[in-house]
Amino acid sequence: MRNRTIASLVAVVSAAVAVTTMTTAPASAYNPDPRVIQNDSARTVYCPCRFDDAIDGTYFQKDDGGVGRKVVFGNQSGYALAKVEFHPYDEVLWMYDVANDNDGLYYKVSYEGDGGRYGLYMPPGSSDIWDVKKVNLDIPEGRSVTITVYDDRGMTDHVSTIKATA
Repeated sequence: MRNRTIASLVAVVSAAVAVTTMTTAPASAYNPDPRVIQNDSARTVYCPCRFDDAIDGTYFQKDDGGVGRKVVFGNQSGYALAKVEFHPYDEVLWMYDVANDNDGLYYKVSYEGDGGRYGLYMPPGSSDIWDVKKVNLDIPEGRSVTITVYDDRGMTDHVSTIKATA
């Protein structure tokens, strides 16, 4: 009887831990905020061009009126945590979360015209080593694009502002 009681107690505690782990919100925001450890841009009329980084590199295709941007964010020691890229060709946003630390960055993308249209994006949070999300933004050619980076979904903890051109 004693062994059955102990086994039942262990099962209940294990279940409680599993439920708590699965329903726990992401960890609190980075403190201090991540800093920019790499920032590359290219007038894509002169591309194709490639920029190396510690994650997987970036390749911009030719787009006559565009300016592509890639920014890598890291901790205070320079270790990469996240990367965001804006590719003018097809107006694609790539977001990477490369630190499996239960935290991530949020990217508010807006562009001039159309009444200040924007969207808030982030890579999926998973147990994978890297999380990547690609979003086709379908922004009209030549528009100025602003990517505002936040450390929280509520967009109150500003990290950086990035400019590009579709």
